[in-house]
Amino acid sequence: MNAQPPRRLVLTAASVIILAAACSPAALTPPVSPAASNAVAVASAAAPSDSPAASASGAPSAEPTSAAASPTADASALTEPSDEPMSGTAGPGCGTGQLGFFTHRDEIPPTIHFGGATIEFATAFVGLRNGTYNADDVIPAGLGLTPGEIAVKVAPGTHILLRGEGLTLTKVSVSGVPWSTVDFSGGLGWSDATQSPLATRVRSDGSISVSAPDQQGDYMVFFGPRWRSACLQGDGAAYSRIKVVGS
Repeated sequence: MNAQPPRRLVLTAASVIILAAACSPAALTPPVSPAASNAVAVASAAAPSDSPAASASGAPSAEPTSAAASPTADASALTEPSDEPMSGTAGPGCGTGQLGFFTHRDEIPPTIHFGGATIEFATAFVGLRNGTYNADDVIPAGLGLTPGEIAVKVAPGTHILLRGEGLTLTKVSVSGVPWSTVDFSGGLGWSDATQSPLATRVRSDGSISVSAPDQQGDYMVFFGPRWRSACLQGDGAAYSRIKVVGS
């Protein structure tokens, strides 16, 4: 869609690689190619910190310092290690390090809600809010979008809530393209059409209001939200569909 894929995805003609490295947070954007189905994941553990890593936006104020990412790693960053003891503590509070992270891993949202639709949510960066452990995981471009995606039907300009159970959404980038331009021939949805950003507003209840397009039509919508839960924080990607009909 004339843009780079979600944060830490590097698209080539054949693959997408997530790199876990010390870099500044970047905005999440939708895929440009179905080649994202070929991907590998790596995990990174941050050095313990005495201060929280969450900024006012809910995004990490600093990325973890880690060893160089291996392009051949085949273990998910979110898979609990089984061959060696985990570092850190489970508590008090949210704990620290690997043990603290995996103790609270169930706070990672598998879905979020957009209007009346429940949509798949794929996590990219995720870590403990106290900054003692961070990880990256794979986000294949177009993951969760299907040819039969159920559309949220609204009137032009309607405000639609994006929300997560047990989550505070702190920021989101949202854009749309005509649904007719989406191609599923590679197994994952993608489009070459120019994206149109949609207006958003962060609400005090932890949800985000998204304004539907002003023009009637059928649209694919991409979300790049940042979130925080009781002990974790992260970002990721999700996709949905809007049908804008007459008021």
